Amino acid sequence: MVLIDVSESIAEQDIRVIQQVVDSGRALVVAYNKWDTLDEERQHYLEREIERELVQITWAPRANISASTGRHVNRLVPAIEQALESWDSRIPTGKLNAFFGEIASAHPHPVRSGKQPRILFATQADTRPPKFVVFASGFIEAGYRRFLERRLREEFGFTGSPIEISVRVREKRRR
Repeated sequence: MVLIDVSESIAEQDIRVIQQVVDSGRALVVAYNKWDTLDEERQHYLEREIERELVQITWAPRANISASTGRHVNRLVPAIEQALESWDSRIPTGKLNAFFGEIASAHPHPVRSGKQPRILFATQADTRPPKFVVFASGFIEAGYRRFLERRLREEFGFTGSPIEISVRVREKRRR
């Protein structure tokens, strides 16, 4: 859990700490403390600031709390439990391949230099954090990987957990 003091703007240090949590592959819940001290206008601007500054962790649950009054502190435990459950979850390979098959047929990878890489199959290699290995016929671009991650989250949740997707390109067999 990362605790951010909202009486000031989100600091570079806050963003750096959050990035360290993400880079280490840990489950994440963000708690915004002193929320009760903000007026409506500041809350509105803070919401925009959070959307802008923390766009890379929209998957992390958040709790607007007040440690001094105890307001919404009870929301932290369910958020942490949900994040830890996602962090430890596993998707069966059959279900994962059916999902990627649907995605690839509905939204194929863009054609680049006359070639269109295909997703051949995928598997979940590990949990804590969930790591997926996608076997493809060619290089899959970063934008399409983000699309795959977003769709994985929409379908299977993973609230509060970073996801790692690695791509292995299959070499063509020589005859």
